[in-house]
Amino acid sequence: MFTKNLKWFVLLPIAIIVIGVIFGALNGGLNLGIDFTGGNITTVEFGGDFDTDVVKQALDKNGMGDSPIVQTGDNFTQAQIRMRLLPDEEEQANTNSAIIADIQETYPDATIASVDRVGGVTSSELIRNAILAVAVACALMLIYIWIRFELYNGISAVVTLIHDVAIMIAVVCILRIQINSAFIAACLTIIGYAINNTIVVFDRVRDNLKVMGLKQHTRSDIANISIKETLTRTINTSITTLIMILALYIFGVEAIKEFALPIIIGLLAGVYSSVLISAPLWALMADKFDKKKKAQNKTGSKKKAQQKSKKKTVKA
Repeated sequence: MFTKNLKWFVLLPIAIIVIGVIFGALNGGLNLGIDFTGGNITTVEFGGDFDTDVVKQALDKNGMGDSPIVQTGDNFTQAQIRMRLLPDEEEQANTNSAIIADIQETYPDATIASVDRVGGVTSSELIRNAILAVAVACALMLIYIWIRFELYNGISAVVTLIHDVAIMIAVVCILRIQINSAFIAACLTIIGYAINNTIVVFDRVRDNLKVMGLKQHTRSDIANISIKETLTRTINTSITTLIMILALYIFGVEAIKEFALPIIIGLLAGVYSSVLISAPLWALMADKFDKKKKAQNKTGSKKKAQQKSKKKTVKA
């Protein structure tokens, strides 16, 4: 069932990724936040309790609606706003002044406590380190699974991890969600979580290989049986985790939502890949390798036989 329909299971994520690429191309790439592009971190002091919706409305009015807001300071009397850089410094200053003026209509005592700038050098380093972190994580996962199982398990696991991260990036691109360092943390979290489901499936595959063997059953049969045996466990653990992350997203502040939404996407992608792609892909690669090896052995045997017959002819 699962292995026969592998090509159909692969089409859905490919379609999502292609749509994400199209949206990215039409919108000028990913919606990178100031952690990557550089920007201003403006801290507004209210001197008491305040409603973040008022700050959000002021930002929307002045074209900065995508700026995350975090409540900080003693007794949470400050709002930390992470705004992207505008091309012109004068335009940036006018925008900041307009935002604080709109906030002061509701909170007259509100003042700008500080403005910190995140530079382009820091942003480029963060991009490089983020890519390096994901690459190193995938490489270490490959080595670990190769040692614990076999090479094709490792390759299959890394492919599914890349799938999960690619789906996260594609959906974030489609929804135009701003990407900051929290997104990188979410990617690494999903890599660690999703590999756990995949390893559970591969553990069952290894056990069934020992018990059932390859004489009476194919790898596809073993993969299908192993997926069915672990399906309930995968769904149950994923649902319980999803409930917690959904609660964080619904009731959390903006900074938490930045982290929670990509994880929700990654969780769903991880369940999909660990159930429908990882084991079937392993079976496909291992079977192809076996066929290639058998063909090479046959070719080698024929060559040896031909060489022996030539030697006999020469002696005669």
